[in-house]
Amino acid sequence: MIFAVITAVGVGIALSNSLSSFNYGHTKDWNFDSYQNNTLPADFAAFESNSESGLWVVKADDSTSSKPNVLATLPTVNSSGYHMQIMPDSPAVSDAEISVKFKIMPGHKVEQAGLVIRFIDPSHYFVLMADPANNRLSLCKADIQFVVCNYEINTPISTGEWHTLKATTSSEGIGGWLDGSELIKANNEYYQTGQVGLWTKDDTEASFDDLKIDY
Repeated sequence: MIFAVITAVGVGIALSNSLSSFNYGHTKDWNFDSYQNNTLPADFAAFESNSESGLWVVKADDSTSSKPNVLATLPTVNSSGYHMQIMPDSPAVSDAEISVKFKIMPGHKVEQAGLVIRFIDPSHYFVLMADPANNRLSLCKADIQFVVCNYEINTPISTGEWHTLKATTSSEGIGGWLDGSELIKANNEYYQTGQVGLWTKDDTEASFDDLKIDY
């Protein structure tokens, strides 16, 4: 039992060190301000888990700290399933720090939005997901058509206001941050390398801005 405790502590320290010890040499970011308002750029790749799609669009938003534009998902009448927008020219990254500002609007059946990391294809990726209705931050893994949230923590998340999600990734695991606080440390070695993007579920209405990767 003592050995197990020591081992667990050692693994935790190793994960913390691996997630905070990189000197990243490259940066890629998207602030959506160079795109035409009320359009979806042709090179953006959207994926849906079924045929009832949401609508992704670049639009003006005076509430963002990086004016004028954001990338938003606007639900259609029968929006259902998972809606993913993978960033054009996203590098496939392993050791990285990925962040995005997001705002989830109230008044919908589902209020879940997140940051896609290690995207391989629409059935294999991770998502760091914010869920204001249940006041939780979750790290979820997609495998075929299911998204399973194995790591989550209860924390207040307001709707109608901007927050920041950040994921730190390494070969040891994934760290999940909300508004500057690290809330999740996951020893998970699946999908070691992949692209990044944005994610919503069902009829969630959300806006995103200032997506950035340091790698």
